[in-house]
Amino acid sequence: MKARPQNDPDLVRSEYADESRFLARFSIWADRDPNPPDVAFDEVVALRPRRVLEVGCGTGGFAARLLGAGLDVVAIDQSERMIELTRRLGVRAQVGDVQELPFADGEFDVTVANFMLYHVPDLDRGLAELARVAPALVATTNGRTHMQEMWQLVGRDRWTETAGIFMVENGAGHLSRHFASVRTIDLPATIEMTAEDMRRYVGNSVAHRHLADRVPDFDATRTVTASTAVFVASNPA
Repeated sequence: MKARPQNDPDLVRSEYADESRFLARFSIWADRDPNPPDVAFDEVVALRPRRVLEVGCGTGGFAARLLGAGLDVVAIDQSERMIELTRRLGVRAQVGDVQELPFADGEFDVTVANFMLYHVPDLDRGLAELARVAPALVATTNGRTHMQEMWQLVGRDRWTETAGIFMVENGAGHLSRHFASVRTIDLPATIEMTAEDMRRYVGNSVAHRHLADRVPDFDATRTVTASTAVFVASNPA
């Protein structure tokens, strides 16, 4: 069975129609150190913005954290369910598409895109929109070797799947076409995973749930490596 690409619009729409699989994956990495959402949050705050737009807000936790820091926050997501959950946290949120943002030029000071740009079908169009509505962007993504020890066990080759989508390896190049300055913060980390942890993660993955049964039984845990980076991109005033 061939997996559909992560930027397939129908796949993404189906995946985020509810939060269950997203939260199952998130729980595996919740205690990692360094924690990418923490680093992204600090980078946003360091830019001293007044108004912030988060695209692909998911369940709303990051946007709510920015709101709690006293920032004026707007969030968008393609999923009505994610918008419902985000609004429950007190964040102004609406259904929207990063490829066609319903906002004026320069309406925000900073935009945030955490673990979502690899889902955008027309990446250049999405990045152009982000550069249009704000002079700065904080974006977090994974690399092609992310969790490679686990994916090798089940026969997934990420290198053949990720051409053209926003990853650690090509993120700076994509961003440099739309922003004058791009800074990369690499966040290497490892976690220990049991066989059951791996089955749960793979079984709740966006496009590879069919591979969960391939995880072999093994004793104790195995070390799994994270490949993640936070990008800070900006255009001078």
